[in-house]
Amino acid sequence: MILHRDDNWLVVDKPEGLATHAGKPGELGVVEWLELHHGIKTHVVSRLDRGTSGALLLALSPEASALAQGIHEEGEAVKTYEFLSAVVSEQEKWECDETLDGKTAHTGFTRLETLGTINSPAGPLSLTIYEARIKRGRKHQIRRHAVAGGIPVFGDDRYGPHRHDRLCLHCRTLYWPGIDHLLESPRPASFEAIAAGDLTPAGLGFALCRDRRLDWLPTITNTFRAVHRDEIKGLPAAVDVYGDYFDAVWFDETADPIKVAERLDPVLEKVCRSYGCLGGTVRTHRRNPHQRRLVTEIRFFGQTPPDFFTVLEHDLQYEISLTKTQHTGLFLDQRDTRRRLFLAAKGKRLANLFAYTCSFSVVAVSGGAEVAFSVDLAKPGLNTGKSNFVLNGLAEDGRGKFIQEDVRRWIHRQLRRQDEKPAEWQPLDLVVCDPPVFASSKKGGKFSLETEWPRLAEATHRLLAPGGQAMFANNHRTGYHAAYRRELTSRFVQVQDLRPPLDFPVFEGRPHHVRIFWCVK
Repeated sequence: MILHRDDNWLVVDKPEGLATHAGKPGELGVVEWLELHHGIKTHVVSRLDRGTSGALLLALSPEASALAQGIHEEGEAVKTYEFLSAVVSEQEKWECDETLDGKTAHTGFTRLETLGTINSPAGPLSLTIYEARIKRGRKHQIRRHAVAGGIPVFGDDRYGPHRHDRLCLHCRTLYWPGIDHLLESPRPASFEAIAAGDLTPAGLGFALCRDRRLDWLPTITNTFRAVHRDEIKGLPAAVDVYGDYFDAVWFDETADPIKVAERLDPVLEKVCRSYGCLGGTVRTHRRNPHQRRLVTEIRFFGQTPPDFFTVLEHDLQYEISLTKTQHTGLFLDQRDTRRRLFLAAKGKRLANLFAYTCSFSVVAVSGGAEVAFSVDLAKPGLNTGKSNFVLNGLAEDGRGKFIQEDVRRWIHRQLRRQDEKPAEWQPLDLVVCDPPVFASSKKGGKFSLETEWPRLAEATHRLLAPGGQAMFANNHRTGYHAAYRRELTSRFVQVQDLRPPLDFPVFEGRPHHVRIFWCVK
């Protein structure tokens, strides 16, 4: 992930799909990700487009940022890119000096080699790899100069004719004054898969997944999503890595188990080789024709996972089970939110509603929360939460409170106490509300997210102190996002949509995998 670091400069290997700087509040670009997860504050001195991967230089101080401006103006830095195009240029080397947006711009091009053939809606396309060299970049300079030279970048749906699952543009090397060696980013895995002629889901499909993650997540955790749902075309599956094991879910209820294995197992082999997994589970959810519920079929791949084991995230331990519980014990799509909560928790009073295994409570108390109330009707989840507190040395001072009760009843009790004894009432500073879409139990009755969401929003607002913050989330894929958001904006002065973590890519036209809202009273 980090290619170079000194007192002035940080050079990272940027994944495809991650912007240099967040485009809007709630998103994480490279700058925000580094500060959130590593506490590294950086300054943007050059950018790579969201779809461009490779070497990206950032300044570590305002003084270095000012120095970088002079280096760019004098043309002392040199960046070398590699990109793919479906057009073979007759020229081997040439220069382009076409002005861009009224500003001078210079790009040197070199045709390197024919890389391989890829399938497209228009039929098979032969791809050639080119090198582009620049000293001072303008907006989309290489992409626009490539079009001017008749060799549009493959996958550039803004300037070129061919769509692809990524923009095939990569910053391969960077020469920067003051750094005594050439900085180099490896050629993307997807480029290598095309060169090898491996266009299968386990080949090009998984390579594109690797392009979007690189090795960023292992710097903070040993549990992450290796393949997101529908991330590999034609493969309705997700694969999560939990330390030495993986958990794969196949979402097509009608699929034949033999066909599932034929299509999924080659990808699982790649996951094991890439991340050192010993084996894992494959779950297929099927609807029981005799009852209105899903049943889960589980098979094992490689070494069978132990019934219970622990994983790490930001040096905190969590108990996991891939075989004994319906959910594994840690929701990976809330990783960034857990970190936000950790940083906001010092001295605060937290209520973690629908707490499950209490991971939000763990990070809050670890971050210095005064108290964390974990409320859930399911006793097994709370017991795992208690184990997580013990694992992390957080149980002794009693700041973790575990309450087995229907959340709605617990809220009602708090509101009644607030009304009856306002002088004694202590408001909350933080609330986490991550309810299920549907639930049913003897003690709690039926729960429907669409019905309960407005009530939860109103009650949370009442329980919070002025300036208090709440995180609301749900994974209702077919739900109406604007309706959920509207209930929050009608009550809170600030509602910010949070983008899911980088291993949960958001694809155009696909349903929301998870909705996350950060609210302020």
